[in-house]
Amino acid sequence: MQKTKRKNSGASDQSKRKRRCADQTEDDVYSDKSVFCEMLNKAGFILTNGKKNNEIGVDQAVLQRSLNLALKRRNSYPDVLEDFLQGFQDYIENVSRFYKSLMPTLTSVECESARSSTQNSLVRILLGMDIIQPKLVTLLLEKLPEFVGDDDNIFEEGEKVFLPRLLLSQFRWLDRIICSKDLTVKLLEIIEVTSFDVQREIISCLPEIVEDSEHSDVAKTLRDILLQGNQLTVPILDALSNLALKPDLLTEVRGSVMQTLDSVEMKDLPVVVKFLLQTATSQDALEVVSEIRANLSFKSSNTQKKGTRPGSESDVTKDNEALTLDAIKAGIRFQKSIAEAWIKAIDSLKSPADHKVIDIFVLLILHSTNRRKPVESLFRNKIRTSAFTEVLLHAAFESHGQILRDYFPSILSIAEVLLRSPEPGILYFACAMYKQAFSTFDTFCQQEIVGNLVTHIGSGFESEIDSSLDILVDLVQNHLASMAPFSIFVKGVLDYLDNLSVIQIRKLYGMLSQLAFHNPQDGGLVQDDLHMVIRKQLSSDNPKYKKMGVIGAIMVCKSIAFTGNQSDETLPSDLSKQVISLLQLVRTSSSRMPVAAALFMDELSAIVGLGQKESEVETWIADNVIADFQDDYVVDIEEDKLTSTSAVPLAVLYGLNDEQDSTIAIDLLPLVIKTRSNKSNNDLNRKIPDPLCLCPHFRLVQMCERHQQDGNLEGIDALLGCPLYTVKEDAIAKFESLSDKAGEMLCCTLFHNLNWFRRIINCFATQTDPEMKGKVIMRLQNITDLQKKLMKCLAATQQFQPPPANFDLEDQMLKVSSDTAEVKKKGRKSGKKKAKGKEEKENVDDSDEASRDSTQMDTDKGSPKESQNAVKSDNKEEICISLGNYRQYFRELDIGVFTVLNTGLISCAALDSDLNTKAVTSLQISPPQLEFLLDDLSQKLNHSLIASASKRRTFLKVKGNKNAGFHHLDQLSRDEIAGKAVQLLPALCNHLEATSAFFQTMINDNDGLIDGPGYDGDDAVLMTSCFHLLLQSLTSLFSWNGFLVTENQPLLKEALCILVGRIKTLGSTQVSFQDLVSIVFQYLENFAATVPNISTAVTLIKLLGALTAKVDNQKLSSKLGGHAETFLKREWIGADGEKEKGAKHNDSLQSIIKTYLTYSDDPLVAAETITTKGFSELIESDKKGCSNTFASLNRWSFPVFFRVVFSELITYIKSMQPVKSSDSREVKVDVLIRWNIAVRILHILVNLIKTFDGRSIVGAALKNGRLFVDVFLRNGMPVLDKMFRTNREEVQSLLKNFQLSTRTLHHLSSHSKIIRDVSLTNQVPLLKRALEQFVYRVKAMLTVNNCLEAFWLGNLKNRDLQGDEILSQVSEVSENGDKSDNEEEEVPDDEDSEVEMDNVSEAGQEKTDQSDESDDQSCSDVF
Repeated sequence: MQKTKRKNSGASDQSKRKRRCADQTEDDVYSDKSVFCEMLNKAGFILTNGKKNNEIGVDQAVLQRSLNLALKRRNSYPDVLEDFLQGFQDYIENVSRFYKSLMPTLTSVECESARSSTQNSLVRILLGMDIIQPKLVTLLLEKLPEFVGDDDNIFEEGEKVFLPRLLLSQFRWLDRIICSKDLTVKLLEIIEVTSFDVQREIISCLPEIVEDSEHSDVAKTLRDILLQGNQLTVPILDALSNLALKPDLLTEVRGSVMQTLDSVEMKDLPVVVKFLLQTATSQDALEVVSEIRANLSFKSSNTQKKGTRPGSESDVTKDNEALTLDAIKAGIRFQKSIAEAWIKAIDSLKSPADHKVIDIFVLLILHSTNRRKPVESLFRNKIRTSAFTEVLLHAAFESHGQILRDYFPSILSIAEVLLRSPEPGILYFACAMYKQAFSTFDTFCQQEIVGNLVTHIGSGFESEIDSSLDILVDLVQNHLASMAPFSIFVKGVLDYLDNLSVIQIRKLYGMLSQLAFHNPQDGGLVQDDLHMVIRKQLSSDNPKYKKMGVIGAIMVCKSIAFTGNQSDETLPSDLSKQVISLLQLVRTSSSRMPVAAALFMDELSAIVGLGQKESEVETWIADNVIADFQDDYVVDIEEDKLTSTSAVPLAVLYGLNDEQDSTIAIDLLPLVIKTRSNKSNNDLNRKIPDPLCLCPHFRLVQMCERHQQDGNLEGIDALLGCPLYTVKEDAIAKFESLSDKAGEMLCCTLFHNLNWFRRIINCFATQTDPEMKGKVIMRLQNITDLQKKLMKCLAATQQFQPPPANFDLEDQMLKVSSDTAEVKKKGRKSGKKKAKGKEEKENVDDSDEASRDSTQMDTDKGSPKESQNAVKSDNKEEICISLGNYRQYFRELDIGVFTVLNTGLISCAALDSDLNTKAVTSLQISPPQLEFLLDDLSQKLNHSLIASASKRRTFLKVKGNKNAGFHHLDQLSRDEIAGKAVQLLPALCNHLEATSAFFQTMINDNDGLIDGPGYDGDDAVLMTSCFHLLLQSLTSLFSWNGFLVTENQPLLKEALCILVGRIKTLGSTQVSFQDLVSIVFQYLENFAATVPNISTAVTLIKLLGALTAKVDNQKLSSKLGGHAETFLKREWIGADGEKEKGAKHNDSLQSIIKTYLTYSDDPLVAAETITTKGFSELIESDKKGCSNTFASLNRWSFPVFFRVVFSELITYIKSMQPVKSSDSREVKVDVLIRWNIAVRILHILVNLIKTFDGRSIVGAALKNGRLFVDVFLRNGMPVLDKMFRTNREEVQSLLKNFQLSTRTLHHLSSHSKIIRDVSLTNQVPLLKRALEQFVYRVKAMLTVNNCLEAFWLGNLKNRDLQGDEILSQVSEVSENGDKSDNEEEEVPDDEDSEVEMDNVSEAGQEKTDQSDESDDQSCSDVF
């Protein structure tokens, strides 16, 4: 049945065709008397009129053969060809007929042997005939210039038909081209005389028309057209991409395309980038990528303004940018070399100013293509070096948020990884990423971000929790409406309060309170949960939960009643009652727990000081809280009380008021005694004022008084000079004779005493009344005196647990660490001389182990303050107590206290002998008080103003709490803290100049010697500490990464102007930012001459480096390198008169050496100077001698110099730019010379192992030697490849020197196996593998240059560092061993050999047995 149906169907089609042919009239057929029409009709081709397509009665191959035979059989052949083509030309003069001759032909219904119902067009059929093809091609191509405008276009079914495109399509993929050369030439000539649209069509068709043999000529012509800078970039690059070109020509074409990158239009950029990346090879991928990156700025895209219509220019630009990134993504995804080149190109950028938004985009693309580890590592490194800043991140999100949306998963993943970093600078950047993403992306992304942050809170890591909470708090404050839908996510954290600290709970409750009481949509649900949780916590007897309840209640009251700077709208009565009842509940529930009561007052005073509050709430606070202070802590002075017997003698001390005004005192010691007695008797029902609440209670009193009296504190100024019932001076002197209980009470009283004075200073330091200022300074003196007394007492009672002063710390943070005191023997040194020598050697060897981050701003590092904390006794022991370990037990100094610095400085040497009355009356602080204030200021600035490269947080448990002493400071923003620090700059400069003048006077008195008589005196030690802390404070300020933000630039300029004013009057003239930095640099470098110790020198170097980083000024960099060199040429003497040494000294020295090598005019020359002069002079000196050029280089500091010079040498050769083919000969020779210098330095360094064979030095040589070989293989050998033919002798000399170094490295590997040090032998396999790769790499270079006969193989014996053969490792001789031995005997010694390279034949295999080691041989490749 199926076959019958098919036959019937075929018959039906045939009948239809016959009917259509019968219906065709003579008017439908085109005919004239030309040879063209005649021969076509005879061959079976029907030219039709009207809109019908031409018909063909036979198959097109039969037509071509018939027409071919007919033309050849003509008597007039070959002249008939001209007549035939003339007829065709006349036929196509009509546009409609020309169009039909280009369209497919219909097969006649009478034809049953044709291939299909439609066949090729008439033009394509004629092009398939060899005898007429050449002339027909010329005829058709000459038609192209005629199509200029739209006049010649025709419309088919309502659509415009572009005839040139249709015509050129006839030439595509022809079966045979007779004269391909002529066709190519003709096409290229036609390009010059046709219109733009036709040119574009011709260029697009070229790869499909011309033969492969002509591709080179086509590429050269297209390259020339491209360089003319017209609008044909896209079709030319499309054509070039499809041409089969030789590598040399392709490189040349690609170079020409790269020349146009800077002028290419944005719309053409995606195609250009795609072409460059597709044609890049692994050898030149880095060059191509670097050029693309240099010309991609994406600066033209700005945020879309309101009212901008869709499809505007900004939208088009963003689309083109997205397409460009897609092209980069395609290149990265499909070519591994392109991905690696992008990573190298971004990693090689050293200056922060060189980085662009495109770098972030590319790294996100790389991260999305499964290259997460290198991208995350690169992100960290760039953040550490200030290359990736918040400013750059803001620019990326602000202008290209739509593009970044496509890479949201990568952004979230990178931010998540960075948030787990222990480095504050990286954490800060991660927080910025989260905030920018939340404010830029849609609701789905916002939900993912909030969920991710909540997950971080549950991680259990403190830094992650802190950062996540900080981000959420910022989002709630700045994007409350956007955060409101996700309040349910944040509320879920309430289930995990046990894992949070008190400080973290404060942030959580503050955030939830805002979501609950400022969110009209879902706030009710959160309010109910908050009230339930808070009341449950307040009713608990557990101090931890009660603290949580106190903080939660205060945060709720803050959200309801304290309006800050908002309008004066009154609070509804029901909310006022709610706040008052909640405060009453907190007060009642915490009354029996002093720690909770103190926390309640601290928290309440913190929010009272924020601004406006409801009047009813303010009245309640004044009536119920403030009034209790005088009743609890202020008493009248009674003589009978002083004569009462107690375990600790009582006295009224520290009164500053007149005798007639001194009728009241703070009842301190009696309350301490009563409180301890009450606790020992377990009498919890008896309410006694606890001294713990003294300072928090007074803080609340002060805040309310300041708010009510607009800052005037005269109502409570009697407390400033009020005396205290405290411990007698005699009791402190006889401390060791007291009982343990009395000693603890005495220490406890001293802590409360110090905290009271600190609270008093916080209260009255900002007052302008001269009498108050004088009393504040006296209180500072009381603090410094009391601290000395407290250290003596603590040294005798090391197990004493001080009373808490910061009540939002965890209990485990309020325990004194076991290492707060160190006991050192005095007097004669014990031990034999041999043991001493061994100890010194171990000190030298271990001093340069993995050191801390050189950028760490440790305020205690190298500070002479430690020497003051040493309390000496008569039993030949020295007990060192550092109050820095007790920071959590002291009340925090407010930032306003440092206004006291404006009162000036007077040194102890300049004070009058008449009881220092002049210093008191002139209101000048003395060095001990200055040091106390500067120490606290430096730590505050270091804590708040995060530097670009800051200290690294360890994952280990640290003693104390990182936020101890900074809780009030953290309530201020970093911008506010920086602004207050800038206001202190005039006072800091005054003290800095005075301190420098002190040492300058000492130098002048000692005939130019800074370490002369008086160098280790008490005054000098104090002034040294002040000098260091002053520079540390300035360094923390100017290193702050917040100055990179545009909004903070005016503040930075203000700070610079203050320092500029110290040496120059600005007036009304405008000074550029770069000039300001230069003048400030000049001002600060003047202090280099009076730097007393190396730790202060390092701080000054960091300060100058922070200024240098703010501008691109080579002159400043050179000056910085010069100062570092000066410090290296100075011999540093410690306070004991001996040369400084030890781990801290080595860390400082490492920082200076690195600065010298980094900022020198030529780092390579600087490294060569140290190796050739410094090390040589050290070798020639005696055991205790030093280098004449670099006085800081001695036997103890040599490991530091060796390691830093070696590592910086590798850093430098990594940064050396590869040689390009387009570089001039002079550039190539200069690169070769620099490689020669680097190899020479390597040779010196590795040969120093023969003299200095310490473990750390050997380890550094093995590691850095292997790194040098690896970098030389990647960057150095390509240079030698290109220079071998033109500079053979120079290349040979370089390889010879390098071979000497590799031989020494091989001996070093053998030495490491002999001594059987695991840490050293672990480096050996990697080193041997690198040496083996080097040998075969050189062999490949010689093979390419037809010099393989110069390369031969021999055996190299294993030797130790001194060159002696290791007999235990003699190799077993194989069957052909005799021949190898003979060859080895012919090899000359190191000094006389030609270029010879060492390598291990079995690299990568580590053998521990002696028998295995005997088989471990290496080969010597000589050429």
